[in-house]
Amino acid sequence: MRKSAMWVGAAVVVALLAGCGSDADESAAPSSSDNPLNAMLPDAIRASGRLNVGNSPVYPPMSYLPEGTEDKEKRQGFDVDLARAIGDKLGVKVTLVTQEYEQYIPSLATGRIDLVHSAMQDLESRRETVDFVDYYTTGPQLFGLADKVGGFSTEADVCGQKVAVDSGDTGYRNALSEFSKNVCAAAGKPAIQELTTNGTADALLQLEQGRADVGIRGAESIRYVVNEQSPGKYALIGKPIAEIPVGIAVSKKQNELRDAVAAALKALMEDGSYAKLGEKWGLSDILRPAVTINGQSAG
Repeated sequence: MRKSAMWVGAAVVVALLAGCGSDADESAAPSSSDNPLNAMLPDAIRASGRLNVGNSPVYPPMSYLPEGTEDKEKRQGFDVDLARAIGDKLGVKVTLVTQEYEQYIPSLATGRIDLVHSAMQDLESRRETVDFVDYYTTGPQLFGLADKVGGFSTEADVCGQKVAVDSGDTGYRNALSEFSKNVCAAAGKPAIQELTTNGTADALLQLEQGRADVGIRGAESIRYVVNEQSPGKYALIGKPIAEIPVGIAVSKKQNELRDAVAAALKALMEDGSYAKLGEKWGLSDILRPAVTINGQSAG
């Protein structure tokens, strides 16, 4: 990964107030006086003092609801903490807005939200309409039921097996296809059989019912499931099979906002706040060493 750089944009954002018929919660806004990062924001957002941030509390430890509550205002996780820390640096309130995941990028285009900060993978296909301020690196991690993974001592042992993967998870499906081609086929082993599922809960059910031999999920999340959520039930298989940057999504028309968010993240890296949040959530090993845009330095 390359060293970070500052980016200068010239677009003006028209930010709408929170609500839009979806669930939202806010963080308190610090004072914006004499704040050079606040001055980088588009005029409309600086005037409103608010950032509307798309975030789905369904993916621990990035963003999730504590057990026993459905109150989205009580969401917690690394994404939640980092979004609010960025808001603090920028001197604005952060309103977390929950929508269907597929609606986030269209909502950026229409201005219903300003950012998506919800473990969104920075994929080439998405860069056609949004830019990503990358903030951690995910690794598609193979796993299975703890009492059935004895035959999979390495990732290559999964060749020929049925792997449950979310139908909407383009990045992990691509990684699984590349792994099957580059590892399995290259070694003369049978190809991986992809079993598409409707979300993580369905994938886990397919494992439990024996329809899938193995599952694949982001290392940051499956480690939480293995160690915190369901200890002893699942086990990891080898190491992640790829590296995929994860970013805060910003409309390509909002360069000023993108640059302000990148500068705020850079400031959090420099003052140690970013590292402290990574340590708090057990994610220190997947943090980025420098701010990047769309997976690489801009200059």
